[in-house]
Amino acid sequence: MTDGNATEGGAAGSEPPESGTAPLRRILLGETGFERATVWSAVGLALSYVAFDATAAVGIGAAETAGGLAAVTALGALAFAATGGGALPTVLLAYGPFAGTLLRAVGPAPYASPFAADGPPLLAVAEPLGVAVAAAVAVGVAAAVVGFVVGRTED
Repeated sequence: MTDGNATEGGAAGSEPPESGTAPLRRILLGETGFERATVWSAVGLALSYVAFDATAAVGIGAAETAGGLAAVTALGALAFAATGGGALPTVLLAYGPFAGTLLRAVGPAPYASPFAADGPPLLAVAEPLGVAVAAAVAVGVAAAVVGFVVGRTED
């Protein structure tokens, strides 16, 4: 009978010994996975996109809304990374809110589709999404590094 601990035969519960690339893989991929980051990215895109309508209703301008959303996204990415998210999931998590924010702040008319008969050109939608990728990479990697350092100091 085994007690679930690592054995020489590779029984259930055993983990392979860490290789030299394990810390790098843990930094890149994290421990919390892509599923959570994907869901929060999609939710962040939707909430960021409609936040401009909600804040405009109470008199807050688009620039203030975009700045606030960027700050909340950066804090969320840092928190995600500090709790085990790696660099790539953190980038994915940050992409959604940045995409929603930039589509509303510098993109085409809200709720317009480039596939509609009189819609904006596809480039008007692609440019903010490309800038969102760059912002997500910058914030996600920085948050992952800080999160990894914070996580190591707590151990």
